[in-house]
Amino acid sequence: MTTQNFGLPDEGPLPFFLKRERTADGKTILVVTVASLPELMRSSHYQRLAIATAALEFSRRKLIDEISDALYGFEGRMVWPDGRPFELPDIDDAFGRDGSFRWLSDFIRFAERPPHQLPQRRVIARLRIMDLYFRIKHPERARLIAE
Repeated sequence: MTTQNFGLPDEGPLPFFLKRERTADGKTILVVTVASLPELMRSSHYQRLAIATAALEFSRRKLIDEISDALYGFEGRMVWPDGRPFELPDIDDAFGRDGSFRWLSDFIRFAERPPHQLPQRRVIARLRIMDLYFRIKHPERARLIAE
């Protein structure tokens, strides 16, 4: 049995970015693979992530709190696509320590109109954190985002 399964079945297939792993003490944990740079740079991924984020209907600050709680509270492992451990950055730092989180409002607008350009590299850490939130907390939505 997994310690955190977020509604996932204990058996059966998982989305491509999740796998089950047995720990030395016999517990089963989830291992989540973070999105690669090419995934995050795809305009379809970017817009689907914006759509999924807009559907959450949280205030900007509440959204960051929700993401922080889910990621810092995750009891599994986070890895890069090549299997190396992923070190979660400070979420407030990744979002520029802008207490108003205005960037989120601009990002959510892409739910209604597609972006005209690829995401800038300076926002990749933010996108990866948001994508990781969906992979952990809402894996079925994340699977649709990644299609």
